[in-house]
Amino acid sequence: MDIVKAKDLEGNWKAIHTESMDDLWYLKNIMTPGTIIRKTVLRRDEKRDDMSRSKESSKRPVTVSVKVEGSEFQPYTDRLRIRGIVCHGPMELMGEHQSVQVSSDDDIDIFRENWGDFAGSLVKESMMKGSGGGVIVIMDDENAIITILRDYGIHNVGTINSGKSGKYYASNYSRDNYFREILKVLLSTEPGKPVVITGPGFEGANFMEFAVEHEPSRKFMQVQSTGNTESAVYEIIGLENIKSFIGSSRLSVEKSFMEDFLRELGKNGLCTYGRADLEKNASAGSISKLLVLETVIRDQWVRDLMEMASSSGAEVVVASEHGEHSMAISGFGGVLAILRYRIN
Repeated sequence: MDIVKAKDLEGNWKAIHTESMDDLWYLKNIMTPGTIIRKTVLRRDEKRDDMSRSKESSKRPVTVSVKVEGSEFQPYTDRLRIRGIVCHGPMELMGEHQSVQVSSDDDIDIFRENWGDFAGSLVKESMMKGSGGGVIVIMDDENAIITILRDYGIHNVGTINSGKSGKYYASNYSRDNYFREILKVLLSTEPGKPVVITGPGFEGANFMEFAVEHEPSRKFMQVQSTGNTESAVYEIIGLENIKSFIGSSRLSVEKSFMEDFLRELGKNGLCTYGRADLEKNASAGSISKLLVLETVIRDQWVRDLMEMASSSGAEVVVASEHGEHSMAISGFGGVLAILRYRIN
């Protein structure tokens, strides 16, 4: 994500340029009720109550400002759909419902009363994370799962079968062909991004040697894991050598937070959850880290809590609903805190 500095906007407007699917996830969590967006959309010339209009009627570009009521982000697509009410534009459209589509390479103007809150932090974070991420191959001698590590979750690109098992394929097994098929998919998957190879056994190391020989311009790293499913990604993303290779992902931050929280919870230590205790600790400035599941950000008390904690120097992390720990976080009410100290 980038802020278009060359664009002269008044007041609290920001011109945002999206550069990836991850940026759409960040935008979704910025689009809380009351946010205003401005974008050029296509509208039909006929009024909506003209039931006899032709479906083939022409559309014209119109620039409108829309007060956001909700947004929908479909994981692993390149579209964010924002819904709201037209609050500025042609007179005949005022008060009309309007849907605005934002793609992974798009421009949009956004107005918020306060950019010093969590929304501003998300924008800054997305700008810093523009070059991170990578591809993770989870493989053994039978299957290879190609995944992309996104800020909001793991995108499964597809699975390649080696042909080593199964009554129809056993006689056609070729390790060379298996490796070539994996490499073929990698060449078209996030070109230029580093590739981590993981999984049980020794096949990952064998493929690593093959990949470096046949694609020397790509960065490869091999690390052992016990799993041969997508769970292997969560097993390795917190490792220091992985973070130094592909960068620290949001998922690894969530993983680290949950490990700390559960450890403190197990010894009745410096952690808390539940609205009353969270608000009490935020008011006292005793929250060190706050983890908020994205599905509860729309609640006003949660947004107030995030701002209160942030103003006292707490690190505020928005957790993806598509992450490994989303169900656990939801079970604690969607908001968890690590404390600096415990108050009476």
